[in-house]
Amino acid sequence: MKQIFTLLFASLLYSTSFSQQNYSNFEGTKNVSLAEWNGIMDSVHVNPLPNAVNSSTLCAKYIRDTATYDNFKFFPYSKLTDVTPYASASSTQKITMKIFTSSPIGTKIDVQLGTRTNTTYPAGVHSIYTASTTAQNVWQVLSFNYVMNPTGSTTLPTDIDKIVVLVRPNSHVRDTIYFDDPTGPQLTVIGIREHQAAGKAFTLFQNKPNPAKENTQLKFQLNTEGNVSLKLYDILGKPVNTIIEQRMNEGNHTVNVETAGLSNGIYFFVLNKDGMTQSVKMVVSN
Repeated sequence: MKQIFTLLFASLLYSTSFSQQNYSNFEGTKNVSLAEWNGIMDSVHVNPLPNAVNSSTLCAKYIRDTATYDNFKFFPYSKLTDVTPYASASSTQKITMKIFTSSPIGTKIDVQLGTRTNTTYPAGVHSIYTASTTAQNVWQVLSFNYVMNPTGSTTLPTDIDKIVVLVRPNSHVRDTIYFDDPTGPQLTVIGIREHQAAGKAFTLFQNKPNPAKENTQLKFQLNTEGNVSLKLYDILGKPVNTIIEQRMNEGNHTVNVETAGLSNGIYFFVLNKDGMTQSVKMVVSN
């Protein structure tokens, strides 16, 4: 019996340590914050061309800066679990991310796992991973292959609290990429609980009537007081109207939106509260 229990425990420990986690879908799931970037970042952008790989309404858009090693950073809400299973050339565990770009096939994107307590290279970087695009103007899933643990690194595999993404490193091209659902090593239990609590901060309901003609009504519920932004975007992701931009009390809220002046088509209401977003699709048929 003791031997069976030991085997079961070992199996459970193995499967737990290899768990994957979606860091952000830019529509409500958020286990990391987009903390720093060199170029132009839009973390609430309409999906440019939904397909079977990514049918989400929203994603993130990044326009690369001309810096040689331009990058943007994710800061997890807690440290990642031991990343050792990812840091091997033979590992089947991969960091993944959905990418859409018009950049040439073969565009390289690197990922570095490191620590915020040491921002120097190589000491503050535990491991480096790379992937290259295989298509243009269509969503694809990139799987990042392990490259190396840089010589001189002093970062332990259990100290990872920073994910750095380098778009076409060692170049000066102002590429534009759309990205969604970055996935990798699981956060610690504390971070997951923090996210679950934050994920219930508000609810955005479908506008009525929909399709809308001259006007429509939108309702949302805030479980806590906070900074609220409600914007309307067209199908291309261009902002059409800022409806709310203020601090609001908890409770139920109703907004009447005039749509008579809008062209027929698809639009998106995007509600952002303290860094988290939800969206609903509206059809205008005047």
